[in-house]
Amino acid sequence: MPKLTKPEKVFVLLALAAAVLCAGLAFAFAVPLKADSPQALPQTDDLADYLQVDLNTADVQALCSLPGIGEKRAQTIVEYRTQYGPFAQVEDAASVPGITPELVASWAGRAFVRTK
Repeated sequence: MPKLTKPEKVFVLLALAAAVLCAGLAFAFAVPLKADSPQALPQTDDLADYLQVDLNTADVQALCSLPGIGEKRAQTIVEYRTQYGPFAQVEDAASVPGITPELVASWAGRAFVRTK
């Protein structure tokens, strides 16, 4: 094997260092194939506090995210909307049987109606 000159030795050392650095970075930033332990899903219960619900298009499940609205009241709102048409304003929801003006007021910032 021929003897390497000083510039050739430096080049070989730098090339070796670059290869080691690249391999290290590849392992450091590699995405693991499988997590060591199952990961828990984030808690989403508090997200309902930030949802806005369009009273004219929301389904039963979306309406249930409003304060004081369970499945039965939500179904009543959908049936009322189907029978009488869309709400002109949020306050009109107080016309739905079982929905009080105070209950509608508790939806402030959470419920809206989109008008065309």
